Amino acid sequence: MTLSKDRSITTIEFLILLVLLLTPIFTIQESLALISLDFRQQINTSNTITSTYIKALKDLFFIIIILMSFLIIAQSLSVKRDTLRFLGVILFLILLPAYYYHTNILVYLSGIRWLLPFILAAFLFGHIDRNLLQKMGTVMFYIFIAHFLIQISQFLFSYGYYGLNSFGLSGRNPGIFYVPSTAAVFILMVLFFSKFYMKKSLEKKISYLIPISILLTASGTGVGVYIIFFTVYYLREKYIRFMPVILIFIGITLLLVLDYFTGRSGLVEDSLGARYMHFKEALVHATLLPEYFGYGTATAELIRNKFNFGFILPRTDSFYASLIVNLGLINFSLIVIGLFILFVRLTGSHDKEKLIFFIICSSIALTTSITESYPMNLIFAVLIAYYLNPKEQNKRLLST
Repeated sequence: MTLSKDRSITTIEFLILLVLLLTPIFTIQESLALISLDFRQQINTSNTITSTYIKALKDLFFIIIILMSFLIIAQSLSVKRDTLRFLGVILFLILLPAYYYHTNILVYLSGIRWLLPFILAAFLFGHIDRNLLQKMGTVMFYIFIAHFLIQISQFLFSYGYYGLNSFGLSGRNPGIFYVPSTAAVFILMVLFFSKFYMKKSLEKKISYLIPISILLTASGTGVGVYIIFFTVYYLREKYIRFMPVILIFIGITLLLVLDYFTGRSGLVEDSLGARYMHFKEALVHATLLPEYFGYGTATAELIRNKFNFGFILPRTDSFYASLIVNLGLINFSLIVIGLFILFVRLTGSHDKEKLIFFIICSSIALTTSITESYPMNLIFAVLIAYYLNPKEQNKRLLST
């Protein structure tokens, strides 16, 4: 029994590392199309070039990992309380009320796909340890090297799908990804792992490449969070209690200088301003319960375009806007309250690692749908599981 369980845990770790290693294949055709002018008319944010079957592998891996964990639970006839609480909240506050209101099963399934990283996190409780995170750090190192090399190629040889800079070179270069903000989020997670889980020898090799890579994306979120990251990372512990004031000051300063750092004029108005309008629109049309569950997802947009559905979708490239649309005001309010309490506790605990991860996720959620942005959704699920119920803790409980 125990040996079988250990093998399953090892299998789960292998699957996590494998799907992470496969990251480049999920958008490789789009990233290469950004270099070749022949593919200019084939790519846009509402359609994909890479086969849907290839992209679906991500979700398939997530489901297989969940099933592996479920088999362990069935075999041992034991389930962790945190897993039950997590799944109970998802089922009774989201899935059941949403199912009551829904008339389109495909959109409902889109909502479940949007929730999948949270479901995955629940089933990963007790399966994640520091050793796995270090291995993930190594995998992310090699992916980043490939990503950086493609960025350089795009910068020098691309026709400038996202515009040209003052030197006539590509202004925004997402590397192995299609969307620059997705690339910036990946780079930020590489930075996070390099400081907390990556081998020092590997960290040194990319420490100077990371800021260059972020600048090549010209992502305001990437540049801003990079600055916040190091501010918190090098901040003395006695000043952490002033974190709210520090973040407000940095935020105001960034609004004034982001255009200069990214080389994008009107960035704040065009990017953050647009996200604010999307959030405001979502808030105005929000319902108390998750009546529009699934409609605030990128998957629903792809489904509408593919099957020519006539429903109108809100813009939810901000995770906060998608939370309001998909979950309703009651659930959104509970999440906001929970995040505020968590932030207060983290500033009081002086745990920089968790605090920085919290700040990264909270910041990128302004411009990115975290649960639909790969590999961020995988990394998010793994780290949530590790922070809430790590394998080390599970072993200690078993030995007492």
